[in-house]
Order: sequence, then structure tokens, then C-alpha cells
Amino acid sequence: MGKREFVSIDGVIEPIKGVVHIQDYKETLKGRRVFVQLVIIFRHGREDDETMGLSFKKELILDRTQIYPPESRAEESKLQSRLLQKLGDGAIPFTLEFPDLAPNSVLICADESEDPANRTMGVFYDVRVHLAESADDYQGKKSSTVAMGIRKAQFAPSEQKLRSPASTAEKGFMFGSGKLVLEASLDKEVYCHGEDLPVHISINNHSKKAVKNIRVNINQHCELTMINAQYSCKVVRLESMDGCPIQPGSTMNRTFVLKPLAQNCSGTRGLCFDAALSKVRDETNLASSSLVETGNVNDLLGVIVSYSIKVKLMLGGMGGELETDLPFKLVHPHPDSEESIRLDSEKKSARAKHEAKRKKFQNQDSVISEKFASKDETQEAQDG
Repeated sequence: MGKREFVSIDGVIEPIKGVVHIQDYKETLKGRRVFVQLVIIFRHGREDDETMGLSFKKELILDRTQIYPPESRAEESKLQSRLLQKLGDGAIPFTLEFPDLAPNSVLICADESEDPANRTMGVFYDVRVHLAESADDYQGKKSSTVAMGIRKAQFAPSEQKLRSPASTAEKGFMFGSGKLVLEASLDKEVYCHGEDLPVHISINNHSKKAVKNIRVNINQHCELTMINAQYSCKVVRLESMDGCPIQPGSTMNRTFVLKPLAQNCSGTRGLCFDAALSKVRDETNLASSSLVETGNVNDLLGVIVSYSIKVKLMLGGMGGELETDLPFKLVHPHPDSEESIRLDSEKKSARAKHEAKRKKFQNQDSVISEKFASKDETQEAQDG
């Protein structure tokens, strides 16, 4: 295949096109059929824990086509035509389509001791080719089956509603007059991976209680639709006592800048990441928010990921606490957006600094970590 990563942009995703090559096809295919399948694998538990027939894995065939004997012939791409010419006899083109509601590829962290390169829980896609004796053979023998993993991702929509999420919470007290009012807001609803996330907080203390400290967390919420399970993980934790205690009759306006990054919480059990094709090292980021492209939230399948910011005020004495939530989206930028152009320029700048450091310390053993370095460059830094 020409590539292994397929991206949904504004609900449109290109088909999967490739070529199957079978050596000695005249002898191999006598009376047999060749099928190509797009398979989604959903694993919600470790394989080591499967006992007494218990299975934590589900597989679904999303698309299936018979390429020999050919049932129909789709239009060939330039890459397929070139491969057919180069491989000659025994080369057969194929085309598969993603369904409209296909979920994104997601990795789920099992525990802190897990090797990031060997994560097996989450949502995965395979392109499988197998020889079959009949049209009803959907599995094929293991010795005559070939599979290649692919990845399905999603970009932010080209047109976004410009809105600033805001939330207000207040608390009164039984034996005292006045209330404590907490307001939290964001500049926008959609943020991109690697982007700073400023949270604006306003506190008006009209009560007789004092605010001891402020806690701000970014939570990742995951819903496993196939087993009807939900849970949350903390991605960023921040606790501040600057300006505290906030005494009765006082007010405070502050902005906390947070940045959700995968490397700061990679060992958290149950945390979801964007699936990576590379098994060499963990170079993926936090899972992107699941975006609704059909307009109906109930159409989301697989592992549904969402994010929210929780702001919590801790009160002194017997006052308890006051909290509020702000939902937001964490996504990959649209290729034509200004944010994508800005991130690309930052990547180029980081790449230039990276090369300068390599030349400066070329005689020393060093590992250079840049947040915007590409896979190949990061691997080069390790090898060098």
C-alpha cells in the first residue's frame, strides 16, 4: 500500500488501495478464492487475563472484497498501476472503504510497568488477505493469511464554531450569609496537541469562609461502547496557594496555563493515546477527542474520548469545597488552518535547533529530546 495512515477530514476519508502479489499464483490459486478484508479489533482487557473461555477481544469485518476471481474492477490509482507493471503476473489490485461511523485508532495503557511498544488494548485496524476454499470462508487458514496494521485518525473540522466555554458555580452556607462564587472560562473550545491551554479563573468571596488553595486538573474521559464502561484519568494536575488564603470579602482573578502532554502521564492506567504504527518507541500523543461528524452523538463507536478541566476551591474549617467543569476538545489541526501552519513553523524552528545541538555535541553521547522532532530525527538523535 502507498501508506498506512488514513485521516478523516470533514467526514471524508480516502479509500484503501493496494496490491496483493502471489508467487506461483497459477499453482497456488487452483480452485481457490482470494479475499481482502478491513478488520477492526477492539480489545478491552489483557490477553494474559483470559481464562476459562473468557475473551476481552472483539473483531468486526468492516469491508470485504473478492479480488480473485475478480467480482468487479475499481479504478486503479497511479501507485497501483506502477506496482502491477513492476510485479507482473500474480499481482492483483484491491480497494477497501471505511464505513462512515468507523472509530479512530486508540491505544489504552494497561499499567505503569507496561512496555509502550507492546500495548495491545484499544482499537486497531488490519488489512487482511487470505485464501479461501469458498465464498463463506471468512477466516482462512493461518498459514495462508497475511495481515498489515493501519491507522485511522481524525482532524479538526475546517469550519469551527467560535465559542468560549465558561462555567459558574456558587456555594452558600447554612449558618452564614453570602456566597462563594467561582467562574472559569477558556479562550476557545478546540485546542491542538502541544498547544498551551490558559484557564481564566475569577473568585468572588462574599461568604465568611476563606479559600485555602486552588486545584486545576485536566481529565480525560473514556467510554468503551462495546462493553458499556466509563472511566476518567487525570492528565494534568496543578495546585496553587499563590494569593491564598482568599479572605471573606476578597476577590481574585488569575490565569493558569496548562499543557496536556503524553510524556507527563504515560504510565497512568487506562489512559488513551493515539495509536502509533511504529513499535520502536512510544512516540504517540494523547488520544484526540472523538468528533461527531454526523451530528448525532450516539453515532460515536469504539473508544469515545473527551476532555474537561476541573477547577476546585478548597475551603478552610468545615467549608468543604467548590468545583466546576469546563469541557473542551483536543485534536490534530486541520491541514489548511492557521494553527497547522503555526505548528509547522515551530516544528521547523525546533528542527533547526536540534541540528545545531547535534553539531555542537557531535563528539559526545547525548539524547536530544525535542517536543516537535519527527520520528526519524528523534531516532537519529538516539543512534548518534
